[in-house]
Amino acid sequence: MKIPPHIHERVVELTNAIINADQAGDEESSQSLYQQLHDYCDAMARDGHDHPFLWETLADFTDDDRDAIGLYRRALPLVTAADAADYAASIYLALAERHSNLEEFDQARSYALQAEASAQATDDLPLRAIISQFLQDHANSNDRSEDGADR
Repeated sequence: MKIPPHIHERVVELTNAIINADQAGDEESSQSLYQQLHDYCDAMARDGHDHPFLWETLADFTDDDRDAIGLYRRALPLVTAADAADYAASIYLALAERHSNLEEFDQARSYALQAEASAQATDDLPLRAIISQFLQDHANSNDRSEDGADR
């Protein structure tokens, strides 16, 4: 699934600016640039140029795990429609990580398993290794409830 060059360039420009603002400790600029990225994603979707890259990237730069989960979920139908296993695997892994951060271990594992299944259709060995490591690191999630207590 090819990203139109003008979309890729603009998103990279904005994300690099966000990173630079964060590194400089300029929270106001960082938040303003994040909003510009969000507005750009919305505009591209409105103009018929919706692409999972937009929403995955925006989610990657979203601090709040719940908000990020919503953005990743917004990308999933676009991935499914395009049959883009590489995007699917990456997004499912990101969802697994965000749910893990929220100590929602059953959901995290479920998304990680979906990431693993999607990754099998790709030749992205580094991504497959990261997913495998996530599953190993969270193998005992079956032994914990959603509130982190032992079962």
